[in-house]
Amino acid sequence: MKLYLTSAYSVHTCLDRFRDYAQLSSSTNHSVCNDPSEADAILFVENTQFADLLFKALLKHPLVQEFEDKVFMYNEVDRPWDTLPGLYCCMTTNNFNPNRHRAFGYLHTPNPYIGDIHEQDIEKRWLYSFVGSMSHSCRRPIMRLRDDSGYVQDTSDFNVWDSYSSELEIRGQSYANILAASQFVLCPRGIGSSSIRLFETMRAGRVPVIISDDWVPPCETDWSFAIKFEERRISSIPGFLKTLQNESEERGQAARKAWEQSYAPDTLFNTAGDLLDSLLASDAHKRRVKNGANLQKWLTTGELLTRAAAQRLKG
Repeated sequence: MKLYLTSAYSVHTCLDRFRDYAQLSSSTNHSVCNDPSEADAILFVENTQFADLLFKALLKHPLVQEFEDKVFMYNEVDRPWDTLPGLYCCMTTNNFNPNRHRAFGYLHTPNPYIGDIHEQDIEKRWLYSFVGSMSHSCRRPIMRLRDDSGYVQDTSDFNVWDSYSSELEIRGQSYANILAASQFVLCPRGIGSSSIRLFETMRAGRVPVIISDDWVPPCETDWSFAIKFEERRISSIPGFLKTLQNESEERGQAARKAWEQSYAPDTLFNTAGDLLDSLLASDAHKRRVKNGANLQKWLTTGELLTRAAAQRLKG
C-alpha cells in the first residue's frame, strides 16, 4: 500500500518521527509516496494540538475535503473524540468503532534509558513497581499497596514539561533503574486509557500489568504475556503476582518480542500500514462519522479545557 504522510499544522514532531520510521522499515509491504492522488491512503500524523483541540484546521484541510474516502489520522490525544478514521492511542471501549478506529501504540517513548535494559543482566529485586503521578483515580490505590516486595513512588510534584534537562536526566535514569529491577511493572491508565509506560515496559522486556477498564488492546499483538487487572481489584495485585513469579522471565521475553514485531522503529511503519489497510477493506460508507460524535467532541474537549485551566492556576 502507498501512503501519503502529512500534517495540517506547522508543528508536527509526530509526522517527522513517522517519516523516520518509514525509512527504517524492514518490510516492503507499504511505502511512502509524494502524490496524494496516487496514494492508497492519506495519513495525517498529528500531535495533540492544544491551540486547536477540535482539530478545525485538520477538518478544513483541502485533502480531507477532496479525498474523504481514503483520509485517516494518527491521534495520540489522551481523551480523543472521533475526528477522522484512523489510529488512536486512547480511544475508549465505549467510543471505539471498528469500522473507523484501530487501537495503536505511541510513536515515541521519551525515556532514552529504557532502550538497552533487555540486554542487561540485572537483579530483579522488586516483584512489581510503579513510579508515576496521580493523573487518574485508579493510581491512588496503588500508593496504598503495602508490600515489601514492591516499590511505588508518587511523582505528582514533578512536571516533565517544565523541568531542567539535568533533572529530566536524573529522573529518567532513576525510573529506568527501578523498571529494570522489577519483574512486573504496573501500567495503570492516566488521563488517557492507554499509557506510554506499557510500551516502555515491553521494550525493556518486563511484564506489564495493565490497569485500565477502558483500554482497547491493539489487535496486531497477542497480549497473553501481559497481566490485566480491573481497576477495582488493585489491592489484590501483590498476592496474585507472587503466584506468577516463576513465569515473569518467559512473559518478559514475550513482551519484548511483541514490541520488536510491532512497535520497534523498523516495524512500526509496517504495523500502521497493515492497520490502515484493514480499515480500507471496510466499505467507505461504514467509515462515515457515527451519530453522537459531536456530543463526544464537546464533552471531551470541555474536560481538556477545564484541566488546562486548572493546571495554569496551579502553575
